[in-house]
Amino acid sequence: MKKHLAILSILIAFQAALAGNVQLPPITEDTLDNGLIVVAVENHELPTMTMRMIIRCGSAYDPKGKAGLANFTSDMLRKGTESRSATEISEEIDFVGGSLGASADRDAINIFCGVLVKHLDVGLDLLSDIVLHPAFDTTEIERLRKQTLSGIIQSKDDPNTLNVNGFNDLLFGGHPYGHPVVGTESSVSAIEQGDIAGFYAHFFRPNNSFLVIAGDITPNEILQKVAAAFSGWKQAEIPGLEATTPPSPQGYKILLVNKPDATQTNIRFGHFGITRQNPDYYPVMLMNYILGVGFVSRLNEEVRVKGGMTYDIRTQNEWNIMPGAYFCNTFTENDSTMSAIRASLRVIREMREAEVTDEEYIDAVNFYGGYYPMTLETPDQVASEIIKVKLYGLPVSYIQEFTQNIGKVTKADILRVARKYIDPDNMVFCVVSNAEDVADSLRSLGKVTIQELDEL
Repeated sequence: MKKHLAILSILIAFQAALAGNVQLPPITEDTLDNGLIVVAVENHELPTMTMRMIIRCGSAYDPKGKAGLANFTSDMLRKGTESRSATEISEEIDFVGGSLGASADRDAINIFCGVLVKHLDVGLDLLSDIVLHPAFDTTEIERLRKQTLSGIIQSKDDPNTLNVNGFNDLLFGGHPYGHPVVGTESSVSAIEQGDIAGFYAHFFRPNNSFLVIAGDITPNEILQKVAAAFSGWKQAEIPGLEATTPPSPQGYKILLVNKPDATQTNIRFGHFGITRQNPDYYPVMLMNYILGVGFVSRLNEEVRVKGGMTYDIRTQNEWNIMPGAYFCNTFTENDSTMSAIRASLRVIREMREAEVTDEEYIDAVNFYGGYYPMTLETPDQVASEIIKVKLYGLPVSYIQEFTQNIGKVTKADILRVARKYIDPDNMVFCVVSNAEDVADSLRSLGKVTIQELDEL
């Protein structure tokens, strides 16, 4: 009888996932003569619109010794154009109650603008101006450099930032994902105007970009306006990125960042993960939810609820164009550092030993079956998902069939990917804490390299 009830519960979870298929608003895609892809998402519920220009040139494209160049370039876009000063740009977008800015991550630069539809022309004019005609004024460069360096220096007092940076450097080394997006003190100090102008000239091209526009728009009208605004943007050959994933960790490699005033320990450990294009994306999502994402995840139950060693513990796979990291992240009191690590490793190993329970499986499937459609309730949220599809080369059916594909995953699939992609015996560890308190206990894991703050 119990077996039949378990099977029935699984079928209910499966049907719930299928019922959650996403209904998308009308979407139109076109490619301009210069190669710029334009995607229009039509939604007339509110008189607003957002525009997002994606340039395929994130921090992974930073030249050697110039880490932070992509981020610096993106920040400079709002610092003035050939016809507008930084102050004038701010005044114009503020006058219409809009937003305008740019940011960089590992894989791309995202330039965004949001306005009321009646101010479409103003928003599009400003967006196209900062994309096509940035001035890269030397005075603004030095002002931004001081701000960036100040932020980097301040971040050295933040244990979480120290932990992330130390972990990435240890895992990726000289790989393009190994350095901070914002750069380092030495690399940001070395960036010159010519570096910024060269980076812009190489990568800010229509055939290396796409524009997603969402909101109360008419596709034909918006395409005509975009074509006119970007008609002078010329194609060019885009430099390639040559990078191979470094060798996977062998055994345990441990970095201890010594923060003498730390009363608690920040911990991050893991190895390489998978990309979105991996056919096991969906079972890995469910496996990871059960292991370290859900409120009743195994790690949360064992390390937080039962062990009382932390207020937060989770696992994550970084979804990038190239393989990122799969890691566990938590914090604890100094004297419970090794207890938290050993408990976490025990739970991770158990994930590879047997199928998840019916209850865990149902909870995970129902979560994504209900949660994912809620992340697509606004035009801007839909635009964000379209960006993922375009940037990561996902099938066009990814959004609409997400919950259906989640429902196809079986418990056997979850166990299979846990065994395939989690390797608890070969990992890198970055620990930020008072070395006097934790170094000896960490050595029970393996060789420990201690790094002082003044060495960063």
